[in-house]
Amino acid sequence: MAIFFVLLMHAAQLAHFGDKTNSYFLATNLVQTICIPAVYIFFMNSGATLLDYRESKTTKSFFIHRFKRVVVPFAFWTLLYYIYDTRYTAFPGPSFHSHPGIHDFIYAFSHNQINNIFWFFYAIIALYLATPIFSTLIHEHKALLASVVVIWFVFNDGISYVEGLTHLSLYTEYINQPLLASSYLGYFIAGYLIRINYFSHKTENILILVGVLTLLMGIINTLIQGKLALFRNIGPFFYSVAIVLLIKRLGNQIKSESVLHCFTVLSGASLGIYILHPLFYAVCDKLVFHASVKGWDQYLRVLNNPIHIFVLPIFAYIVMATAILILKRSKIVRTILP
Repeated sequence: MAIFFVLLMHAAQLAHFGDKTNSYFLATNLVQTICIPAVYIFFMNSGATLLDYRESKTTKSFFIHRFKRVVVPFAFWTLLYYIYDTRYTAFPGPSFHSHPGIHDFIYAFSHNQINNIFWFFYAIIALYLATPIFSTLIHEHKALLASVVVIWFVFNDGISYVEGLTHLSLYTEYINQPLLASSYLGYFIAGYLIRINYFSHKTENILILVGVLTLLMGIINTLIQGKLALFRNIGPFFYSVAIVLLIKRLGNQIKSESVLHCFTVLSGASLGIYILHPLFYAVCDKLVFHASVKGWDQYLRVLNNPIHIFVLPIFAYIVMATAILILKRSKIVRTILP
């Protein structure tokens, strides 16, 4: 679900680059609103599966495994995209580099200007580095972990929403990004707390209800084009939590081992799809619409095409998931597309 949301959002880029004169401008904005939890679900899933790593491995082996699974593919595809960017480009993500070189590469890498959707890697690597610290709290200090999530929420979604209502800037020049607010730690820990059933069934119901309400408020805000402050600046945290809780409950109802195995296998293609889909989109747009992002006026019409918006993500998932799972039978491919 998370990776499919990513595919939908990146096919609905008209929401960020078009205007009201485009016939599918509102539709793409709705897609963005509905699919916004995409990467946040990945963060929550990572926290759910990694925060208790000490139960099965040492910190050294944890870092070695994370290095192989994430850092190596990140480095490989960053370099490959940079080489690609010197002659071609794709959308969204890759940034064209007309004057390639070592200095340009270092600057682009440090500013996430090679493939900007790789911001996910920068964030998740930071969370990996913090994992050994917070993993020491999972047995005796679960309430402290929950309080970290609350504090994180206040300094992110909470303050942002209050700022939108009051039109006041609550951050000063000296308190711009508090430590807890400058990462995605809240999602990471929340995912673990949900997995271990930390919240009571009643609390989960409340979280789901609040999540659904924030989604509805976001949809209303999109439909009225942000005209009411009450519906603006609504963060995606509760909506993301609600999705994960609902998926957990649905998963608990699935008794078929074959169905569960199917989801397990498909999940193995997610990172590969995330890495490669800008290239896949670029190829499809070239073959189907004879357009590329270099010809922006023509490409804007592609972004307003319902086939690009709604059909391409489905086609991309089916083709890419199938191809990646087949290719991952090779050990070399598994190294760069784990």
